[in-house]
Amino acid sequence: MQYYRIGVLIKLFLIAFLVTSCEDFVEINLPNNQLTGTVVFEDAATVNAAFAHIYSQLRENAFTSGSISGLSYLMGHYTDELTLYSVNLPGVQNYSNNTVLASDSNTKNLWATSYSLIYASNSILEGVQNATTLSQEDKDRFQGEAYFLRAFIHFHLMNLFGDIPYIDTTDYRVNSKVSRLSEEDVYQKLIGDLLNAKTLLPKTDNSFANVRPNYWVASALLARVHLYHNDWQLALTEASNVISTGGYSLNTDLEQVFLKGSTETLWQLDTGIAGTNTLEAFTFIFVSGPPPNAAISSHLIDSFETGDARFTTWVGAVSDGTDIWYYPFKYKLNTPTGNTEEYSILFRLAELYLIASEAQAHMGNLSEALDYLNIIRNRASLATISTMNQNELLNAILQERRIEFFTEQGHRFFDLKRTGQADNELSLIKPNWETTDKLLPIPASELILNPNLEPQNDGY
Repeated sequence: MQYYRIGVLIKLFLIAFLVTSCEDFVEINLPNNQLTGTVVFEDAATVNAAFAHIYSQLRENAFTSGSISGLSYLMGHYTDELTLYSVNLPGVQNYSNNTVLASDSNTKNLWATSYSLIYASNSILEGVQNATTLSQEDKDRFQGEAYFLRAFIHFHLMNLFGDIPYIDTTDYRVNSKVSRLSEEDVYQKLIGDLLNAKTLLPKTDNSFANVRPNYWVASALLARVHLYHNDWQLALTEASNVISTGGYSLNTDLEQVFLKGSTETLWQLDTGIAGTNTLEAFTFIFVSGPPPNAAISSHLIDSFETGDARFTTWVGAVSDGTDIWYYPFKYKLNTPTGNTEEYSILFRLAELYLIASEAQAHMGNLSEALDYLNIIRNRASLATISTMNQNELLNAILQERRIEFFTEQGHRFFDLKRTGQADNELSLIKPNWETTDKLLPIPASELILNPNLEPQNDGY
């Protein structure tokens, strides 16, 4: 982290951004006299513009991007979801071969972009707290949104890099010397941020079309956090609350799941430009073989059960008459259309059903766990599972998550890692896999800038 430089640049960028830019999801009419310091955050329009910068970066450049630099693509190669065909993507090749280096640009981008957005979130949080002209309703929503984003980004950094700094200030004098916290300490900090977010965020806000986090999105992330932390009852409480009272519903038609108006979407990133669609579609879809960049691996294709409707709906195929290649086809529009029809989804209701199922299974409530699991299976035209022992059921849930969330935001990597299955599963098919590959390296440039980030993760 180039703490001082990043701090200054982000402040300057926010000022420039507020003067020159806007996002489709919010109309920004900027006053001419609010350009510097905390004055930037004295009206709702400028706060919304600052958030628009964060969401545009999440869409285009950060770990959530549907491009080749995002987790959906990188961790698809890092695990068993994708096969790389291109020889012109050396950074991706290192992920595919599990030979990631501390000097890799993709890894540096995951770290640096994340911390720059954390800084931006902290800047908004501090500016809004000090604002005197915002309504209390706006202040609460903006602060809740900033708390959520700070937790969301730190959560992913922790699961990628292990012990990390938890940055909760814009003071470069503090940040330039920051040390890494243990994963347990990071968990406690991000849980605190999410509880603050839940207190402050509204439960309904129809003006944002699910492109801004609300109370239910914070609850969904908290359910995921508790699941990863093995707090089964807390995970179940959050997940079941979203399912029962959040106002979302599963799409019965799988073709509808990834449309921007999907009834099961909790949070999504818009495209930024009217008529364009998702980076995921642009990245994954190809029309002739061999694939120009990547295709779904045979390991993933072979893991689908016969009759699974997700295979026919969410997987595309290309053949040259001899060979056949498959690609992720959840997002189907890879060219501009008259109207934007698909947004990039970060949280959807199906995850909450599978979180609830897994939490119930761990607590020994197998019948209840099966009920949640079968709802997702039945939607995919798969048979109801009537009975399983606990270990069988937990494996079935992991398999269901593999199919339901393939090439979505690195779920497969995180699931294998948190369940202790990464070494068993990936060492069989990844010749270079080492047990230390469950963490990425801290970028070498960051260790030079701040020696307090030492030691480097094992294996690098």
